[in-house]
Amino acid sequence: MLFSWYIVAYLFLAGAGSGAFLIAASCCMGDALRKTEASERLVLAVQGGFYAAPCLVVLAGVFLLLDVGNVQRVWAVVAQPFQSVLSVGAWLVALLAVLSGALAVAGLVLREVPRPLLWTCIAAGWFCAAGVMSYTGLLLSDMVSIDLWHTPWLVVLFVASSLSCGLAAVVGMDALVAPPSRALPSGLWRAGVLFGCLEALVLAVFMVVQLGFTETAHASCLLLLEGSLALAFWGGVCLVGIALPLAAHGVGCLMPRRIAALVSSVGVLVGGLFLRYCIVAAALYTPLALAAI
Repeated sequence: MLFSWYIVAYLFLAGAGSGAFLIAASCCMGDALRKTEASERLVLAVQGGFYAAPCLVVLAGVFLLLDVGNVQRVWAVVAQPFQSVLSVGAWLVALLAVLSGALAVAGLVLREVPRPLLWTCIAAGWFCAAGVMSYTGLLLSDMVSIDLWHTPWLVVLFVASSLSCGLAAVVGMDALVAPPSRALPSGLWRAGVLFGCLEALVLAVFMVVQLGFTETAHASCLLLLEGSLALAFWGGVCLVGIALPLAAHGVGCLMPRRIAALVSSVGVLVGGLFLRYCIVAAALYTPLALAAI
């Protein structure tokens, strides 16, 4: 595998954490623009996202540091934030960790978070989260020697997956900590179906496009479809990450909504991790790139 498991975990955690923050922040912004009873319930339900986000993002930073491996390389990334896509992304992850962490600590310590601090962290954090979601795909697609990754559809796929994983983290947190008297808002429940279908569609487009891109990209896709990574792709990504959560939504009326939400959330998060593993593990160098080296 071209990258270590540290990078796989980093891509997954950064995507899930940024997705959780962006969804929670978007719901709060929507409530501020047009306050309704439904928006108030939604804001209450997504509060767990503000606590999950800094934990996931900080853990992502830890895995990145473990992969970098030594102080000199870490300092090179920190001291030159615009040197590479990795440097820009690392700074975005760090900023998001600070902003989301400040908001989470303020929420735990203070009875009421001061509005200037609240909206500064939410607004600035929203843009950092959007940047991190895009960056996790850009980090790979920027490597022109890997044909499987060299497509804007990889960025779209990682953004769609980050939104799904972020929503799963938010819904899972609410299902675990919400009192029994408080039901999961139907808007969040329907959004899970929307994001799941969107991720499945983008994944299908990505695979079709890359199958016809180059021989190397085609070979990478075959590793996923029928080769050594087929079990991880069909079982981990498609079955557990997409089909199981959609099935949980489909039979949600036959079981307690809280149980269905937990099943769906766990499936999406497991699938998100497997997706990044499959994309990283299926990487093959192009022959031309090897010749140039």
